[in-house]
Parts: sequence; C-alpha cells; structure tokens
Amino acid sequence: MRSLYIYLLSAVMLLCTATLSGQQNLTLFLMHDVPQANFVNPAVSYQCKWIVGVPALASIHSNYNNSAFSMDEALKYNASTDQWDIDFDNVVNNLDATEIISSTAHYTPVFAGFWLKDNWLTFSITEKVTSYNTIPKSAAELAWYGNTPFVGREASLNGIRLNGFHYREYSLGLSRSVSDKWTLGAHMKLLFGKGTVYTPKTKGGLSTNATNFGLELDLDTKIHSSFPIVVELNDEGYVENVELQDDIDWMSYMMNRKNLGMAFDFGFIYKFNEKTTFSGSLLNIGLIGWKTEVNTFNSNGTFVFTGTDSSTDFNNGNYLEELGDSLRHQFLPTPNINSFTTRLTPELYLGATHSLTNNINAGAVFYSRLQRNKIMPALTLSANTYNYKKFNASLSYTAINGDYFSIGAGFGLKMGNVHLHVAADNVFGFLNIDKQRNLNLRFGLSFVPRCDEPKAKKNKSKNGIQALPCYHSPYKKSVKK
Repeated sequence: MRSLYIYLLSAVMLLCTATLSGQQNLTLFLMHDVPQANFVNPAVSYQCKWIVGVPALASIHSNYNNSAFSMDEALKYNASTDQWDIDFDNVVNNLDATEIISSTAHYTPVFAGFWLKDNWLTFSITEKVTSYNTIPKSAAELAWYGNTPFVGREASLNGIRLNGFHYREYSLGLSRSVSDKWTLGAHMKLLFGKGTVYTPKTKGGLSTNATNFGLELDLDTKIHSSFPIVVELNDEGYVENVELQDDIDWMSYMMNRKNLGMAFDFGFIYKFNEKTTFSGSLLNIGLIGWKTEVNTFNSNGTFVFTGTDSSTDFNNGNYLEELGDSLRHQFLPTPNINSFTTRLTPELYLGATHSLTNNINAGAVFYSRLQRNKIMPALTLSANTYNYKKFNASLSYTAINGDYFSIGAGFGLKMGNVHLHVAADNVFGFLNIDKQRNLNLRFGLSFVPRCDEPKAKKNKSKNGIQALPCYHSPYKKSVKK
C-alpha cells in the first residue's frame, strides 16, 4: 500500500507543477514608464498618443510558485543506480501545515491603448492557464510513511485541493486623473472558460485502530471538471475509468463561448507630494460559470475495514489488494452533470516610490495572493529609472516563499517605433532552476508613435512615476488663483 500512496503523491506533485507558469509581476509593478505595467495596475497610463502590441507578441508571461520545496530539495542523486530519486523524507519533514504550489501562463496576442480626451483606454485579449493546489502536511506524511505513524490517531486530509483553469479574457480598461493627486483605473473583463478541474473542498481523515489496526476513512470531497472526457461506470454506478475523448475537436474547444464569466481589476496612483507616490491594485475579482462537458465526482461517507493483526498496514501486499477492492466498490466517486461556478484568485499589490534624483527613485511593493483563505505574501524593494525617453529600467530584491535571495530586473526599450519590455523577479534563478521556488518572466513587443517629435509637449515630473514626456500628462496642472 505504501508504494501506491507514494505513486499517488508523486502524481499529485506532477499535476501541481506540470503547467509551468500565480501571476506575480513585482518588478514590473513600479515600472510605470512601461505601458504593460497597466496589466497589474489599471491606473497606469502611457504618455504617447497610442500603443499597439505586435500581433502574437504583445505580451507573454509565465510564473511558477512553490511554497513547499525546490527541485534540488525533492531530488537526490543515487550513485549506485546512477539516477535521481525523489527524496520524500526531506520534502515531507520540511513542510508547513499547508503548502501551495501554483503556476500560470498568460499569452496576450492582442493589446492596444490610446488617449480619448483625458481618458487612457486599453483593450487586450489574453489566453490564461492557471493551476493553484494546496497540500496539507498530514496527507503527504500519510502518502510517504503509511499509516504506521498514525496508529491510534487520525491523519487529517482536510484541505487537499487540486485546481486548474484555462480561460480566455477580453479586457477593456480605463485610467483617468480625477484630481491633482489621484489617478484611478479599472479593467472590466469578459471571460470564456475552456477547461477546468476544480476541487471546492476536502474534509476527512484516516484513522488506524491501535488494537486491531483496523482502518476508518471519513471523507467528504468533490472534484468538478469541465473537459472533453469519457467516464466509464461499473454495474453499481461507480467510476471505473476516466480518459480523454477520442478525436477531440480542439477548434470547438478553443472557440467554446458557453462557459461565461466576469471579472474586474481596480487600481490607483496617489501623488503624496513632489517626491513620494503611493499606488496599489486589486486584481481578479470575478468568477466563471461552467456548463459544457461537465462532471462532478462525489465521495462522501465512512468506510471501515477491520484487520486482524499488525500485518494490516500499508506495507502488506495482501492487505493492499483487499483494501483496494473494498474501496473500489464502496468509495469511488459517482459523477453527475450539474453546472458549477469557480472563483478567480484575487491578488493585491501595494507600492510606494520616493524620488532620489530627477531620474531615479526607490520603491517597495507588498504583494499577496488570497488563495483558499491562505495569504501568500511577498515583499519587493527596487530602484527604478523614470522620465527617460527611450530606456527605463528597474533592479529589484524580493523575499517570497522563504527565499530571501531573489534579484530581479526589468527594462523598457524604445527603438524607433518599436517598444520592447522584459521583466523578471528572479533573474539569476534561471541559471539554477533546480534551486528555485519562484520563477517568472514577462516580455513583449509593441508599436508606438515617435514621442520625440518636435510638436510633442515635454512635461517633466518629479513624482517618480510619470512615463515618456511627450504626448499626454495624467497630472493636471495646478490652477493659479
């Protein structure tokens, strides 16, 4: 039985990390001279009259976040077999009560922004694939050590959740200066769900009787899915097998418009004085309703399997077979075809900058993703350039997931009518990927007009966040009385 549970935990870990991609853009957040900072703060505008993303290359973003372990902590080289083995002892012993493993990939083929009077309007289309998963330490201990450490007590399974989403986002944004000090912005987003596997909750535990080593499993869980799969049932109505449909029409999958959703982003920029500026945003307030290719698998009840002696533990092959047969006929979940709703994961950014010179400021950003009532915080300190016509840069330091050595960098480079942006929160992490718990990268290309034309107005700012000084200033000039 132990080998089975090791396999199951390995599968969970693989599922959690398979979609290499949370969304953090901590370095980018204070780079207000880069127009793509509008993705993480809707209040950010641009100083040129318009900007259009290069088709198919407007913006690409990926992030991997693991609060539990890095790959070098999970893998151990075995010289005798000349292969890498999973070091579960090291992984399990260093887990906190609940760990989160997440990944996100965002592909934005379409992005545009332009000024309409005093309003900066943006439009984008983004394909998003996201995975957020929570694993309690007790479940990992049960999977690796078996039931022996839990004799006479319960191994809690509360909080196991595996979630993956694929949806398309159509976003319309507005940024406007409402006073000399305040600039507000928002995105309204229409969502079309494509596929998901979603676990709303898991409650229960596995108890081992100290006298006869009998097992009692109390479990209440659901797994929702919206994906082209085939579910095979046995004669008693329990799930026999689940597999992908043959000859899936991927074009129909990608163009599916029946799983509708809505979301909002909100942001602000507050000019405290000539040198200090505060900014913040709250992203992904929304949900998606799933109606196509829907299955919900339920498991709810108590199962008792009474052993006869100490041989009834997870390491006994006969016991494994008997227990497996009993679980198969009594506890496999049953499917239904009811629709369901999933919520997006809100993200909070709070930042501040203070000008050190006319072209350099110091900044700080607090970030948190509110995942399943668990706050995942991060703190970034940075130095940023501003008010340069063709080049803007940032150098950052980030503390996240127990990693206190993440050095990030970002830049926006204007080459004629082409603008390139690149940002990462852990640049050196790409040189040692196996040691990292957090990796992210965003880059893209855009077309912009020549902001250095003689007719363009040059509006210099001292607040540390204004972008290219050429077309439009979001800060209204004070009226002399």
